[in-house]
Amino acid sequence: MRSERRSERLGARRLTAAMGTALVLVSGGAGCATVPTSGSPRAAQEDHGKDTLSQPYVRLIATPPKKGAPPEDIVKGFQAAMAAFDDPDLAIAREYLTSGAVKRWNPWQQTRIYEGKIESDHTQDLQKATRMTVTLKGTAVATIDPEGRSTPAAGAIGEPFMLVKQNGEWRIDGLSDGRLLSYDDLQRAYRRVDLYYPPASGEIGLVDDRVWVPIEPGRGVPETLVRRLLAGPTSSIRNAVTSAFPPGTRLNRITVEGDTVVLDFSAELEAVPTDRLDALKAQLVWTLGELVTGRTVEIRVNGESGRRFRPADYARYDPNVLTGSLQAYYMQGGRLLQFKEKGDGTPVPGAAGEQTGKFSQPAVSNPNNYPPLVAALLNGDGVYVASMAPGSQWQRWIAGGDMSPPSWDRYGAVWSAERVNPHESRVWMAENGRARRVDIDDELSYGRIIELRVSRDGARIAAIVDDGLGTSVKIGTIVRNGLQTRIESVRTLIEPRDARKIKDIAWQDAADLLVLSEGSSGQELANWSVMEGVVPNDGPIKLDSKIKSIAAVPDHVLAAADEGQVLTYSVDKHAWTPRADNGSTDPVYPLG
Repeated sequence: MRSERRSERLGARRLTAAMGTALVLVSGGAGCATVPTSGSPRAAQEDHGKDTLSQPYVRLIATPPKKGAPPEDIVKGFQAAMAAFDDPDLAIAREYLTSGAVKRWNPWQQTRIYEGKIESDHTQDLQKATRMTVTLKGTAVATIDPEGRSTPAAGAIGEPFMLVKQNGEWRIDGLSDGRLLSYDDLQRAYRRVDLYYPPASGEIGLVDDRVWVPIEPGRGVPETLVRRLLAGPTSSIRNAVTSAFPPGTRLNRITVEGDTVVLDFSAELEAVPTDRLDALKAQLVWTLGELVTGRTVEIRVNGESGRRFRPADYARYDPNVLTGSLQAYYMQGGRLLQFKEKGDGTPVPGAAGEQTGKFSQPAVSNPNNYPPLVAALLNGDGVYVASMAPGSQWQRWIAGGDMSPPSWDRYGAVWSAERVNPHESRVWMAENGRARRVDIDDELSYGRIIELRVSRDGARIAAIVDDGLGTSVKIGTIVRNGLQTRIESVRTLIEPRDARKIKDIAWQDAADLLVLSEGSSGQELANWSVMEGVVPNDGPIKLDSKIKSIAAVPDHVLAAADEGQVLTYSVDKHAWTPRADNGSTDPVYPLG
């Protein structure tokens, strides 16, 4: 189930500027003109048959203040100039400020996104007044930090701009630091992108790092993406990843030669070790995504012909791990069964399918490691593991009397949280039957961890925590350093609310978490972007059936209903369909 996120809730708005026509967006004192160019985030005409590297879009060109412009138009012109990325140094925007304000203003501190309008005090006589306040009134939407990380914001805003008259012209003398952009500016001038970095552990794979980047029209989308990739990961994930690009590597240019996308880099790229070349190529093709789909990619160094490759050859680096046909599982009659296309499921080989013990809360390991392993809670004294091989037996990997349901990471380790008391939890991971404790931030250790799930790219955990004030969802970054593993950068994704309880969570993909919650109005299912902290534009799905648990992969959702059924969600029909009944419970996808 893929839903548009809250940050794109107005994405259905279409820019109506005609191709090849210049429009004036802000009239009166100052503003900016719009002209079509190529390579932007927002295509003026969406035609997937066209060259995705050179799609046209609407761009804003900043214009200086008009002589004699009134205060309201000065502020409007300043706002428009802040959103004109043809002027990366904001030289035109600074012309709307007094010399003192130019020295004080720091536009790079953060970017705040709002919806609203600018209002001035119309009771003042502009001919006589020498000072005036113009206020931007509206609703806060989000903030974007200098790294490009977006954080949701809410509530009314009243942003004052203090203006003074100098030599007969109004200029802004007092304003807050940072850039203040409208939601329309964000949609036109920014692109939300997923950057990809190899895990610091050296394993094959990629980790997703989602940011918002301003598109400079002179560079276009592909060049902007690669330059941002070279700048490195955000601080929230930095300790968990690395980059195959040597420090100091610069992008010279990107060109298209026939069906080949050519990326020309500086001489630093020659220092890439042979065993890191595949990771470097994977970083590029996964970050560029559909921009290079169906093409050949060539890497050059200072114009010298280099290595050519196909993006499809790097599917094994998928941060979601699961490729090809997805196998799902469920519990029935005390056994773990695997779904079949038609008819009843079949018991899995080994202990989990042979009713050798009363186990619950099964989790299935990476299917690329054969045979897959099943972890479950058994005997009330810990997490047990059995392979999907005939004759296998349960073996205890993690000991503990009050453990959360197990979760596998992509590297073959099973995770679980031990509830020590109502106010303290510990996190354990185990590989090949050997358990070790994971260091965790205090924010995660306080309270009862009801559920803990490792993301499929292996870089994050999501946890349902009850700290006595209600249930919340927290996100943390997994940092591996040899035998030492810790969870850091823990933050709250969903705050506790007395009227609503978090029932279950499941990773849908490397960046999105499916959350099942229940309140006085019933149950609902929402897909949260863990890096942006936002929910879908159309809001959560209201559930008619009483759901006990969920499982998810990209484009697929399974749920266990109270009636002893497992349901599947149809993205096309926006409806639930029975998949298994007769006492079926606990649907499971590998990992997540």
